[in-house]
Amino acid sequence: MFHHKQNKTLLVMLCTFIFWGCPSEEYTSAKLYLQQNDLEKAEEFLVKAMAIEVDNPEIPFQLGHHIYGKDGRWTEMNDVYNKALEIDPNRKILEGITVQEMVDMSRYGYWSDVYNKGVKVFNSSKGLDDRDRKAIILDAVDEFQTALIIKSDESLNYTMLATCHFDLGEGEKSTEFIAKAVELAPEDFNSNMAAGQIFARNDQPENALSYLKKAVELDPSNSSAIRNLAQTYYDLGNTDESIATYEKAIKTTLDSKAKADLHFNLGVLYNQVEDFVQAEDHFLLALDLNPEDVEAIIGMAQTFESNEKWRKAEKFYKELIFLEPENASHYRGIARVLLQQGKQDQAQRYFEKSKRFE
Repeated sequence: MFHHKQNKTLLVMLCTFIFWGCPSEEYTSAKLYLQQNDLEKAEEFLVKAMAIEVDNPEIPFQLGHHIYGKDGRWTEMNDVYNKALEIDPNRKILEGITVQEMVDMSRYGYWSDVYNKGVKVFNSSKGLDDRDRKAIILDAVDEFQTALIIKSDESLNYTMLATCHFDLGEGEKSTEFIAKAVELAPEDFNSNMAAGQIFARNDQPENALSYLKKAVELDPSNSSAIRNLAQTYYDLGNTDESIATYEKAIKTTLDSKAKADLHFNLGVLYNQVEDFVQAEDHFLLALDLNPEDVEAIIGMAQTFESNEKWRKAEKFYKELIFLEPENASHYRGIARVLLQQGKQDQAQRYFEKSKRFE
């Protein structure tokens, strides 16, 4: 009796081994058709094999990767990938790689192809007139929506959809998508940076602030993030924080033009708080870095005028007239400072000249 039971147990074990060790006739045929690149027949037999070998995750993976993915049938692809994962994500299949790893690699590969195509389409819209640009951006939206179907947990999909909808003038949609991007990748610099910029450009500085602060926290040396944060503080009326943040940005900015802009912005801010000495210093530094920066020269002229340094203001107004000889406001500016110096005749001449360009 005991011997009989042992034989029965061995028979069960042997049958199990045969089942897992030898694929069904349908799966064998499917693999042969895949080798021959006969995808129609391969699909037919993979579907049949999946119905027979219900506990073999390799088959739904093969169906998703070689058939549905290549055919752009993304919903069906994800369905069979999910089926393979439900069977056993940790089982090793092709070349000893787990189901989870194979699905992740395959899905990412298809996603990256579509996503990169969307980026290429979006970039091709730059420099076009408004009508053509919007048409191309809508094509890019279609690509990113497809990328979203393939891999819904990828934050880049939402970042690019937010960017597209912002450029299309759809502010509400853009903020919804970028908020989702940060939700998926809260520690990602690019997501937080994009969120801050989009909310700021949608005239929501109060919502932009937390994202930009996070971006600076994630990359403290990124001068662009610091500049955006400083501007947001300014938009919220927090001049002190704006000044402190611009000062920090200057230390991390290497580009001369960008640094000149930062010094100019600080000059404006110091003017507002009536610290004219600091304002002068920053306007002069802006001019040193960018000698033909008209806005910085205007800032200098107005700062000296506000500080009642009439001769210095006169010097910069004259420089402005040299650079922009048809700008009426420059002539009026020099007329004002000349009057303050008691030079009525000269002031009158400049005032009369200003009328020619109004």
